[in-house]
Amino acid sequence: MTVPFYPIIPIADDAPELPEQLGTKTKYWLHIDAKRYLLKIGRANTGENWAEKVACELCSLLGLPHAHYEFALWKHHKCIVSETIVPKDGRLIMGNELLSEIHINYPTHQRYQVSDHTFGRIHALLNSSEILLPLYWVSPGDGIKNAFDVFVGYLLLDAWIANQDRHHENWGEIAYNDAIFLAPTYDHAASMGQNETDQVRKDRLKSRDPRRHISAYVEKARSAIYLNKTEQKPLSTVRVFEMAAERSPNAASCWREMLGDISKQQCLAIFEKIPSSEISEAAIEFAVALLELNKQRILKE
Repeated sequence: MTVPFYPIIPIADDAPELPEQLGTKTKYWLHIDAKRYLLKIGRANTGENWAEKVACELCSLLGLPHAHYEFALWKHHKCIVSETIVPKDGRLIMGNELLSEIHINYPTHQRYQVSDHTFGRIHALLNSSEILLPLYWVSPGDGIKNAFDVFVGYLLLDAWIANQDRHHENWGEIAYNDAIFLAPTYDHAASMGQNETDQVRKDRLKSRDPRRHISAYVEKARSAIYLNKTEQKPLSTVRVFEMAAERSPNAASCWREMLGDISKQQCLAIFEKIPSSEISEAAIEFAVALLELNKQRILKE
């Protein structure tokens, strides 16, 4: 039986209405069927588009609240399109704005290498009963009680897919109807080795040099979260999750259980639905191997 591919949605030339200033990729806001969408053009010679789509589908398997992404084509540009996660009359408040309200001289407008963006500060902010669970989301387990417990799941996702872009504009809260909700997770394009060449992927999969092998590669993935302000490098993605697990062991146990129930075949099924025009066989093999290795590290198998 033929597996149906994920659709590639054609976007009319005049559909985009307003450029989005945040981030480094080319982005536009548009309306489709009275709904607001963000269109992002993946950078040339990368797999940012397929990485975003795969991460979205993996979030669904984990039960994480997340932005939903689809492939799109606009003016011959390969894109990804996502319906806004912010309800009408709501507002997304990103991590940099939230932390700057608490910490004097927080570098709000610095996007990368922000050592002020520490795990302790994130935990203190999100471990609050005033921040509600994501809007319209149903928790997959009893161990998830507050916003930080959900964020533990975001950190598990980062460790699993080797997402190195959880900077302070890539998480936040949504203000809506006089309440504050944790925002769904979004923007996962910097993951799964999407920026590597096929030759590098093949070399790392077959290398007999332990320093070159993919098993060493996955250990290099770093988050954009620091241990403290004096650190020169951010924490590794797995270490950040482990620290979160120490703070919220019940939530971590729940998210680990969700991950443990996901099979390699389920992951492969996601990749098999990506049109061949969007991803190479080498990229699929490398990404699936990366997911398997990181799953073992997270579950300590």
